[in-house]
Amino acid sequence: MTGFDRTDFQRITVSALGALLISAACITAAVSPAKAAEVTAPNAMAWKAEVEKRIDRAMITPPSVVKGAVMSEVVTRFDDHGEFRNASLRKSSGLPDVDREALRIANHISYPALPTHLQGKPQTVAMQIIFGSDARQVAERQEKVEAVAVARASQADSNRAVARIAGQPES
Repeated sequence: MTGFDRTDFQRITVSALGALLISAACITAAVSPAKAAEVTAPNAMAWKAEVEKRIDRAMITPPSVVKGAVMSEVVTRFDDHGEFRNASLRKSSGLPDVDREALRIANHISYPALPTHLQGKPQTVAMQIIFGSDARQVAERQEKVEAVAVARASQADSNRAVARIAGQPES
């Protein structure tokens, strides 16, 4: 006949708790990659908004930006799977510490995967990073940058339309 005493009960309890903790750790490890995959932005606008939030959280305005709004433009490169590879300075702000901070941010934030329609070939994305202590001036600078980007995109679309029309065979 087998006896069941307090030591046996403690051993079973500790074993059960250990198994429960290991199971929880395994489930967490299995679910984490699935949650990471959820960060993929469904479209370019959602991707842009997510990147802007991450830049804002990482941004430290250098002391040389006393007034006004200063902008550095960086180019970020992504591989054919949509994963970030590197960033470089495209257009200087004129202030070396601002340019260094823009590059630091661009190279160290965690980017969400590019939207699916942009994957399949390497992509280059230009980003304007605006620094300033006056929210109104930063907002004005952002509006100007957005207007220039919209104008460039519109011009590119109209050039593609002309190229398509010009490439049509005559009937």
